[in-house]
Parts: sequence; C-alpha cells; structure tokens
Amino acid sequence: MAWWIRILVLVGILAALVIPGVGAAHGQQDRTIALAYVRDDTVTLADADGLPIKQTGPTFGYGQGARLFWTPDGRTLYIARDDGLYATGTGGGVAAHIPGTYGRTLTISQDAATLYYLETITPQPIENPEATEDDPLLVSFPFREMVISLMDGGAGRLAGYFGRFEAGSASADITFAAMLYARDGGLLGSGRPNLWPTYGSNVFGTCCFPNAGLGIFDANTGAYDLFDAEFMPGAAAINLTRTHLAGPTTTGAIRVIDLITGGTRDYSIQIAGGVGEIERIAWSPDDTFLYVIARRAPNNPMTVQGEPPFPIDARSANIVLYRLNLVTSVIRELAWRPDVYGVSALAATDRYVFAVIVDPNTALVNAWNARQVRFDAQPTDPGLAGYMPASHLWRVSVDGGDVQDVAANVWGLAARPVR
Repeated sequence: MAWWIRILVLVGILAALVIPGVGAAHGQQDRTIALAYVRDDTVTLADADGLPIKQTGPTFGYGQGARLFWTPDGRTLYIARDDGLYATGTGGGVAAHIPGTYGRTLTISQDAATLYYLETITPQPIENPEATEDDPLLVSFPFREMVISLMDGGAGRLAGYFGRFEAGSASADITFAAMLYARDGGLLGSGRPNLWPTYGSNVFGTCCFPNAGLGIFDANTGAYDLFDAEFMPGAAAINLTRTHLAGPTTTGAIRVIDLITGGTRDYSIQIAGGVGEIERIAWSPDDTFLYVIARRAPNNPMTVQGEPPFPIDARSANIVLYRLNLVTSVIRELAWRPDVYGVSALAATDRYVFAVIVDPNTALVNAWNARQVRFDAQPTDPGLAGYMPASHLWRVSVDGGDVQDVAANVWGLAARPVR
C-alpha cells in the first residue's frame, strides 16, 4: 500500500501547482509578489520595490546554481537545479520537490501543461565536416518532453536531439566571480543555453553554444534546424506574456521575434560611440520598452602578473543601462555603474529595473600581484575565502531618477508575470 500513498501525495502536489484555481498546498495567491530571487542562499519572494517578503526555499550550498522561472499565469514559481526541480506559489509555502532530474536548460509550454528540457548529462557526438585539430568536436543533447501532471520521477519522452554545441559545453571549471555569475547567468560573454516555447509545436533555443545562433525544434516531428544564425541567445529575454523574444544580433541590432507568427523586427541602436557589448535584456511588464545592459571599457582595468596556480579572471567593465522604446525606437541612458564583473540577471517591474551585479575579482588580483597568495594555492583553500567577491541587487527607477543597491548576496532574479 505504500506505493499507492506515494502516488496520491505526488498527484496532490502537482495538482496544487499546475491546475488553475487549486492552490491549497501553497496558500492564497499574494498579489504583492513581483519578483523572486535567491538571497542569502535561500529562494525569496519580493515585492515590486525588490524588498523581501517571504522565503520559500530551497536553500543552496557553495557553488550551486539554479534557474528560476514563473508559469505564464504567475501562479507558480519553478526552481530548476542540477539535482532536481522545485515549485512553490505566491502564497509562500515551502517549495515542493518534484520527483525527477531535468537540469537547468528547460522551459514549459505556453499552456503550462508540458515540460521541455535538454538532457545535458548525455551529450551525443555529431558530424562536423569543418572540424579541425584546433576546432572542438560538436555535440547535441537529447530533447525530452514530459506532461507535468504525469511527472513521476522518470525521464520524459525522447523527442529528438537539439543543438550544435561545443564538446564540454555542459560543464565549466570556474571560480570566484565567474562562479557567482554562473549561478544564474552562465558564462560571461556566452550566457547560458536557453529554451523558449512558441505557440505551436516548435521550441526555440540556443543553437551553437558558446557561439551565436538560434535553433528551432519541432517537438512533434523531432526535426531540428538553424532558425537565425545572427541571433545571440545568451543575452536574450522573453516577455512576461511569452509572446515575443528579444536579443542582440551579430550585426549590432536588437531583434524581436514574434513567437506566434515567427516574424521579426530589428531595432538599430544609434548612439555615439556605439552601445557597447549587450550583456542582458529585460522587458517592461507592458511590453513597450526593452531594458538593455551594455558593457564598456572599465575605468580601472586589471592585469594578473605572472602565472598563478589556477586561472584568475581579471575581466571587468563599466555597465550602462538603456531603455529602448519599442514604439518610437528611441533609446535613452538611465544609469551606469563602473568596474563590475558582470550582470548575471536583469528584470523589471512597473516602477523599477533590477540587476544582479557581480563584483570583479579585485581583491584576489591585488593579493596575487602583491604575492600574498601562495604559489601552490587552490580555489578551495579556506584561506582564499576572504577574496570571494560580492553580488548586489541594483535597483534603478524606470526614469533613471533613483539608483541604489537594495540587497546583497542576491542572484537568480526572475520577474513575475503581473498585468
């Protein structure tokens, strides 16, 4: 009889999370919830000002990352970790662990009934006619789909194979600032692989990580193809209603793709000296603006002297936050910040734009250059813990008039769809 009890418990959890109108397991919906993020290693729900309201869990240990995303109706928050999938509601109940392992490259269908994910632990080598000794082999990943109401811990249906990724792209050996950034932002410069559903059987996704390219996969037929070779998915973002996808291109434009029709529109950015390297994009809740984070040369660039015992990432940049009007194509600078490692996440509410700022490895670089770090030191040495940089939740009003940090040790930012 024990297996019947487990099935009934699982069905109860999933019904409370995915069936509209059923929310007893997580309390009544709280309309003040506008954001979710990880603060002090615990998933936290916050209001439209970015201030924490309640913590739901799960908690995170050193080096663990996750992808936080809401269902289109804003009722359920999913927390995708490498070791499992969790879900909670705006009522603030403890996040429920859903059986199974689905990784962090995943999305749900527009009707919130189907989970799509890449099984990144089982890469499949593919032919690369242009491969050379200096050019790495290519792999694709199994693309699986699972009916959410039937999730029982097993693997989803194998629909086919997705992408043309560099071998080894499913893992990276990173430390300090790069590790903080990768918790939700992936690799600086390349971002992280993504999937985005359309309103049919097609699913868009990162084609050629770490390089540019948007792939398209038909979940019904298993057919995969390159949709847009110029699109750069690492910085791309879907709007809260999940009808449009926006991202930079290799030609310097920002491209908006209609997920219903497949049509596109390009916005040319006319700024003296250029906009810089676009790192993150976020949509306004009413879909009239795009908020853009761009990287420019830092005020105080760093250089690592000699050969440290492990790689020390000395990258930094000045960042600029822009607001692009999608009706008039007018772009305006809202705020800037000097000498950061990067912006690992970006989100917006009606009043504010929020960015997760990761500090650069300034202390570590300076200590190594001053010979204060042993020549045989390793990143895991307890004595190096004090050189770990910090992360901040940077809040900018939509008119640029109010700029401040509102929290520390924050990452995993996700805006809740609220209309």
